[in-house]
Amino acid sequence: MFNVLSIAMIIPFLELIFYGDKSQLNAVELSSDPNSWMAYFNYLMGAKINELGQQSALIYFSIGIVIAFFLKNLALYLSFYNLAYVRSAVVRDIREQIYNHLLRLPLSYFNKEKRGDTMSRFTNDVKEVEWSLLGVVELYFKHPLAIFIPLVVLFVMSYKLTLFVIVVLPMSGFLISRIGKKLKNAAQAGQEKLSDVLSHLEESLHGIKIIKAFSASGDKQEKFKDLNDDHFRQMVRLNRKEFLASPLSEFMASIVLSSILIYSGSLILSDNSSLPPSVLIGYIAIFSQLIPPAKGISEAFFRLKKGAASMGRINEILASNQEIDNHGTKDTSFKDCIKLTNVSFGYTDTLVLKNINLEIKKGDTVALVGPSGGGKSTLVDLIPRFHELNEGEITIDGRDISKIDLSSLRSLMGIVTQDAILFNDSAANNIKMGDHYLSGDQLLDAAKIANAHTFIKNLAEGYNTNLGEKGTNLSGGQRQRMSIARAVAKEPPLLILDEATSALDTESEKMVQDALEKVMQNRTSIVIAHRLSTIQKADKIVVLDKGEIAEQGTHEELISQNGIYKKLVDLQTFG
Repeated sequence: MFNVLSIAMIIPFLELIFYGDKSQLNAVELSSDPNSWMAYFNYLMGAKINELGQQSALIYFSIGIVIAFFLKNLALYLSFYNLAYVRSAVVRDIREQIYNHLLRLPLSYFNKEKRGDTMSRFTNDVKEVEWSLLGVVELYFKHPLAIFIPLVVLFVMSYKLTLFVIVVLPMSGFLISRIGKKLKNAAQAGQEKLSDVLSHLEESLHGIKIIKAFSASGDKQEKFKDLNDDHFRQMVRLNRKEFLASPLSEFMASIVLSSILIYSGSLILSDNSSLPPSVLIGYIAIFSQLIPPAKGISEAFFRLKKGAASMGRINEILASNQEIDNHGTKDTSFKDCIKLTNVSFGYTDTLVLKNINLEIKKGDTVALVGPSGGGKSTLVDLIPRFHELNEGEITIDGRDISKIDLSSLRSLMGIVTQDAILFNDSAANNIKMGDHYLSGDQLLDAAKIANAHTFIKNLAEGYNTNLGEKGTNLSGGQRQRMSIARAVAKEPPLLILDEATSALDTESEKMVQDALEKVMQNRTSIVIAHRLSTIQKADKIVVLDKGEIAEQGTHEELISQNGIYKKLVDLQTFG
């Protein structure tokens, strides 16, 4: 705006200063004719110059130009100053929304989605949305204003030429919109290719020990190269489309500018124009001020299309169905038994568990054994409702677990898995795991029960020691004892142990097994064990085979049946 006003004012002003055109001092009346507006403006300026004198007027006008440009750049800075907060706030809010939604998604979502793809949406796609927000501001506020004001001034200078400009300009807008549609599809494909690259990277970092052990670096490098090249080719196509915006809009503007010059110049040469040559020069100079915002609009439009593609990928996460929480009863009592009645479940159309009927009495230890792939881990995942049943029901003291508040249901359970998952936080916070009401004494008691107190106390900062990412500063046995301490810290009435010692060496397993025996006292426990010698004292042993209960009873009862359990025991006893 300030640029346009400066150019519009400087032309008649310089004519009056240097050429002393006295005709500009004749009083002019305003009328509906736009040409009278320019004449009236020139009259006011001429009168002011006559009042101040040429030298003083020149000084004041020069100061005015400096002020105009100062105000222009101040306005620009203030707009970006405020936009910085808006952009950062939008990124913060979107990431928070994605993260909160991810934590509410069922485990089935994470089983089928690649972590690298999720990370790409969380980082790169959100960044594209941030840049597109800048495009929105430029497309709908900044650049339209920068075009509107010059058009008004041009209309005052010559409404005929300006109408010609208004008719021709939409042609470039049509071409740019056509390219923009293709750009959105290309941008989405590019982000998906990047997700493949990041997924492979995440997978390689997670399995780096196996890659090295099997000398598979070459194969992994080749696969990464293929994925990276696919992304490279897609980005080349995307960038070529995007970079077309600026030169195309500038080229279209040059066509309009040339048309103006030919049309108006011909009229002047034939003495048929009411537009003086000096005003024509000013007109063209002001029209040139339309080119940068026109280019900016096309670039912002393309940026908006890229952002729309990324927002679409983000919305795919946000549209994913959350865990079903009926916000039922918050009753956390467990006094009698857990009962599974005609339970069937499958991750897909194929059932993993079929017609399971099982009763777990309070205070009992129930062991789940059987061949690999029999459905043991899947069965225990159904009790905290990590998955929803296909058929049947699970009840606690007669209450259907689907009608119990999810958080309340899970507060009844302490879970220890084969993979001891620890977080990049202090030992104390890993044991507390979000339970801010856990007292210091409860924390110490949990660590002592899990045989973890001694080694935690000997860490550099004791319970305040940061355990590193995934607890890599600890040994496997120490990590598992930490997870046991976490499981019993809130004193849950039900303990679920999913092959808690299977990944440990003999010495570590003994220490962990001792800890488990202590925590299982006076608690209802569901144990999945790979070493059958550790569950012989269980109140009930359930043999799962191909998703069905094949046998159940005590150790002695199952041995006497001479069935699957007896064969498994013999295999481990005699090799």
